[in-house]
Amino acid sequence: MRIFVYMLAGAFLLTSSCATVNKRTRNTETPAKTLLMPAGPVKEVRERLVSNNDKAPDNHNYFVIIGSFRSYGNALKHKTMVARDGFIPEILKNAAGLYRVSVKATDDPDEARAEVRRIWTKFPGYSDTWMLIQIK
Repeated sequence: MRIFVYMLAGAFLLTSSCATVNKRTRNTETPAKTLLMPAGPVKEVRERLVSNNDKAPDNHNYFVIIGSFRSYGNALKHKTMVARDGFIPEILKNAAGLYRVSVKATDDPDEARAEVRRIWTKFPGYSDTWMLIQIK
């Protein structure tokens, strides 16, 4: 009789596993999450770049900015994170002392805008990417 009770208890436990409970308690009415991509034109900001750690400012006119920071240390951390996603980042400094993490430098504004849109599409976590126009 004792064996029968143990077998019955084991069968009950197997049929009421976590997966079964989750299926019964899960709300199937919840809509799927969708990522909204920024719509409209690419944000463009005109800035004067200055030397950054004794490195002269880049001579290109247009930059794709994927992060902006007051602290150089935070910019370095973001640069490392962005590099893990396959980008080749560079830290720029503007005249106001902000550090910009750039992933593209070019002299073609259409190329820079296209790269911003590509990043918006392929990397939703970087949806706040924008274009810097260097004032010389």
